[in-house]
Amino acid sequence: MFPNSGEPATPRAADPRGSWRAVIDIGTNSVLLLVARWRGEEIEIALDQATITRLGKGVAATGVLASESIARTLEVLKQYRATAAQYGATPLAVTTEGVRLAKNRDEFLRPAGEVLGAPVRLLSGAEEAELSFRSVAQEHGSAAPLRVLDIGGGSTELAVGEGERLISSVSHPIGAVRLYERFVAHDPPEPAEVAQIEIEALETFQRGQPLEPYPILTGLAGTVTTAAAMLRGLQAYDREAVDCKAFAYVQVRDLRDRAAQVTAEERCQIWPALDPARADVIVAGLTILVAAMQHCGASSLVVRDRGLRYALIEKD
Repeated sequence: MFPNSGEPATPRAADPRGSWRAVIDIGTNSVLLLVARWRGEEIEIALDQATITRLGKGVAATGVLASESIARTLEVLKQYRATAAQYGATPLAVTTEGVRLAKNRDEFLRPAGEVLGAPVRLLSGAEEAELSFRSVAQEHGSAAPLRVLDIGGGSTELAVGEGERLISSVSHPIGAVRLYERFVAHDPPEPAEVAQIEIEALETFQRGQPLEPYPILTGLAGTVTTAAAMLRGLQAYDREAVDCKAFAYVQVRDLRDRAAQVTAEERCQIWPALDPARADVIVAGLTILVAAMQHCGASSLVVRDRGLRYALIEKD
């Protein structure tokens, strides 16, 4: 199994003030469990855990989920259901692009539903983009323009709005795992391979979602939060140390360039907060981020440790 990138928390005692909610987000690269509840206008987090299983390994090329990837992911779902039960919560599970692409998706969805005791909801790209936007907009507290980028393993969502109002959103068929598998054949990647990823990402954004320049881009998900941890030189991932932090475009670009010059193993030595299971695809993810900032005309990246799972935590 791929390493766990989140530390399990000790379950809290039952609280009569309100019930905990649990959401599982089954992505192409990672499976995430959030246990949380609303307290007024703020979300109280009991547990936010990620495990890299790479469910969508090879699916963009083959159209098939590999049996070993399915098995890894089902094992994590068993663990997550047990963890959620300790909080008195029955998890709501959703899945995204990796499963959308798979011709054999039922070979995963059926046993996953059995493991969790409820069907897994397959989100459309539009739903994924809207939920990613809402996860930030519901705490934005402003009517100012808001652009939200969610880089996943199989797709990347870019949503545009004002305050909590979503104006437009697109789920783009590019992701860290998808472009890594398509373009990278060397470790470290050759400059031409990185250039191909950047061209593909930028052309995909430009073709699918023309935008006027705006200086701030809000980024979510593992590539972005990992980039923040790397830029801050953290020894281990710390959500409080990365959430709401801002970085300049040149910092992001230079991080990508430096990471592209060393092997996956060396990246983990240089940046201890980088999960070894993400080290191979991080350059592809960072290159998508660089291209997105170019496309948006963004000089600043605001990092949020959020994601669509936060938008699915219902208020009491």
